[in-house]
Amino acid sequence: MILSAPRPEVHGHRGCRGLRPENTLPAFLHALALGVDVLELDVVISADHQVVVSHEPWLNPIICLDIEGQPINPAQNPSRFNLYQLPYSTIRRCDCGQLRHPTFPEQVAQAAYKPLLREVLAAVETVTTQLRRPPVGYSVELK
Repeated sequence: MILSAPRPEVHGHRGCRGLRPENTLPAFLHALALGVDVLELDVVISADHQVVVSHEPWLNPIICLDIEGQPINPAQNPSRFNLYQLPYSTIRRCDCGQLRHPTFPEQVAQAAYKPLLREVLAAVETVTTQLRRPPVGYSVELK
């Protein structure tokens, strides 16, 4: 009798960070299509008490544009970009996908916003059903 070792559990870190903008719907949905078992994501709370998917509690100037679609100057007042101090309606208008992360050359640059946790859960559950794949697990890190 040949015993097969269980396969390792595959986690999609920040969705599919190396291939799609991190912690965005495109990243999570691409990770699902690749067959991950667990989606790892990070959340913060906005000024209006919304649970926002984001690794940092601010708009990262490396990967995000401001509300006008302009690059964020790191020398500007950092509290201006603090997610804890911004309503979600403002956060949602900032693009965090068109600037390719410099350490991930294969990452697809595409318009993307920081979604709400409930949006991610709904989209993932819908796509999981559509793909007829086993349910995915979640690893949620609170920032």
